[in-house]
Amino acid sequence: MANEIGSTSILDADEKIPIAQLSGVYKIFKQKKIEVMALRGIDLKIYPGELVVIMGPSGSGKTTLLNCLCGIERPNAGSVKIKGMEITKLRDEGIQKLLQEEIGIVFQSFNLIPSLTAAGNVELPMIVLGHLSKKDRRTRVEDLLTKVGLDHRLHHRPATLSGGEKQRLSIAMAFANDPALIIADEPTANVDSVSAESIMAVFKEFMASNPNKALLIVTHDPALRKIADYTLVIRDGQFVRKIESKADKGSRFDSESYNEDDFITDIDMARMDEKTTRIIQQKNYPYFKDVKICPNCHSMNILKKMDVSEPFCQIIDAKIIQRASIFCKECNELSFVTITAHDLNKVKIERMGFD
Repeated sequence: MANEIGSTSILDADEKIPIAQLSGVYKIFKQKKIEVMALRGIDLKIYPGELVVIMGPSGSGKTTLLNCLCGIERPNAGSVKIKGMEITKLRDEGIQKLLQEEIGIVFQSFNLIPSLTAAGNVELPMIVLGHLSKKDRRTRVEDLLTKVGLDHRLHHRPATLSGGEKQRLSIAMAFANDPALIIADEPTANVDSVSAESIMAVFKEFMASNPNKALLIVTHDPALRKIADYTLVIRDGQFVRKIESKADKGSRFDSESYNEDDFITDIDMARMDEKTTRIIQQKNYPYFKDVKICPNCHSMNILKKMDVSEPFCQIIDAKIIQRASIFCKECNELSFVTITAHDLNKVKIERMGFD
């Protein structure tokens, strides 16, 4: 049975022809006598102008899905189409041409050639394809590097670039041959938060200036959800959830840090919100700093913050009791827990300047 979360009843968007389409895709790996089903009836359509994010824990099938979509892996059953063309029956030469002309890949490990400059790395895919003259290639290289903010790094080799610059260079390489579909594999995994923001800005600009193309991002980073049209959560080779785009998506989970200003802002919003309720019955809730695991899978790989979407607040024994949001990077679940936000007696002492 096909995976219904990815079925056409949920993912169809108008009658436009999808740039990428997977229908009933199964992939089974054999390890001696053991069979592992990596994909279980995946259905997915990605239309022109769409930016789609796929999230899931390690081993959920993300990489296998990308490999099938690119033609690197052949599914055991099902159909994979790029711009209406079935690719599961293509020979190696056909897959190579597909990757050169229609699909650009942004690799997590950058995949840059150390001996070439930034300009040389971006020009190389154009040379291999052979559609542009030398003059046109140079013009396009300069244009692409300008768009990703590396126009001042044209003649620098990868070893002299930062992690964020290497990733932006990798993005420019993926754009080189003007493909219909860009696939980004963990594009922010090896960069800092500032570089991650610049990478997201590049993707947003790309989609704004190329409405007939599509972008698929596979990631563990929940911040990327805020630039997506929708996010699909994959687990055990199946789509289990679809998260629609929201204007403030990811804003509460961009950082694990939480300071006094955040605290005061969240409490003030809680007191002013009409949904503030007095539903707390017990008193022994954990402090915010002591919440360290996901309540669903018990992973410690979490992001947490005071929740302000539907806040409630109550003062009990000079302690502020409130709700916190937890996003788990392993199971991709958003949870809410009641916590002790702060001890008011301690706040008063600290603000009076006493130890």
